Amino acid sequence: MKMIKYLFPLWIGVLIYTLLSVCLGPKGLSAFGQMEAEKDRETANINNLIAINNDLTDIRDVYYNDKENFYVNARELGFAAPGEQFIRIIGLGNPQKTLISPGQVVSAEQPQFISEQIIQIFSFFMSITLLISICVYDFLKFVKEKENRTVYYRYKA
Repeated sequence: MKMIKYLFPLWIGVLIYTLLSVCLGPKGLSAFGQMEAEKDRETANINNLIAINNDLTDIRDVYYNDKENFYVNARELGFAAPGEQFIRIIGLGNPQKTLISPGQVVSAEQPQFISEQIIQIFSFFMSITLLISICVYDFLKFVKEKENRTVYYRYKA
C-alpha cells in the first residue's frame, strides 16, 4: 500500500497534461474559440464582399441597359466621345463621384496556444517535483522515527 503513493505523481502528471492540452493546447478549447471568432470575422467579410458585388452588378446592368447613363458617367470621369471637346470652367469646383469600395483585405489570424512540447515538459516536471516531494517527506518521516526510537532506547536503559 505504501508503494501506491509513488504512482500518484504519475497520475497527477497525466492529469495536468490532459487538462492543459484540452484547455490551452493546439487543439484545445481556447484555440477552438479563437478559430470560431476568426470564422465569424471571415463570414462577415464575405457577406460584405457579396453586398459590394451585388451593388457592382446592379451598376453594370444599369450601364448595359441605359446608354445615356453610361455616357453621362463616362463624361464625369473625363472620357469623351469622338469629336467632343471639354471646356473646363475654373471656380465651379470639380464634382467627385463617390466610388464603391472594393472591400478590404482580411488575412486569417493564427490561433494562440501553448505548444504540445511545453505542455509535456511542464507536466513531466510537475510529476517529478511531486515524486521528489513524496520521497523527501518519506525520508524525513523515516529520520524522525529513527530519531524517536533512539531517544526511546536511551531513556529506557
